[in-house]
Amino acid sequence: MENTEILTGLFDKKDIYLRKLNKAVYEANMKSFEEEYGPAMDALMAVGAEGQDAAGAYESVAVDFSRKVYEKFEKKGKIGSILLMDLNFMMVYYVFPYLLKNKDRGGEELASVLKGRWNETFGSNISYTTYEEIYNGFKKKLFGFF
Repeated sequence: MENTEILTGLFDKKDIYLRKLNKAVYEANMKSFEEEYGPAMDALMAVGAEGQDAAGAYESVAVDFSRKVYEKFEKKGKIGSILLMDLNFMMVYYVFPYLLKNKDRGGEELASVLKGRWNETFGSNISYTTYEEIYNGFKKKLFGFF
């Protein structure tokens, strides 16, 4: 699936997307993510709307996506713990919030299926939350110092 190939490129930019995260940086990063990867994410969500079996379509997308990311980064059949943490953060901070933001188009269902396949493929135990919850979780600067 071409769109999963496009999205695996997101993880090549993990150092940029995860660097010095704060409220302002996260907001700017999410806008950049939406511009660059939104169309591919939208195409993945549309797969569920195309046929009668949305759950099956999302399962196929989730398996393909997780497998391609794993194959891209594995070395000798494993992924290092620091790299895995970064990949998981990318999913939690960017992929899942984008999907949940588009729950009216199947994003929430795809996020649920993708979370399960991702955890199975990577041996992780991540969950997901909305952009707003993450954004509001960042501390504001206190008098401009912190």
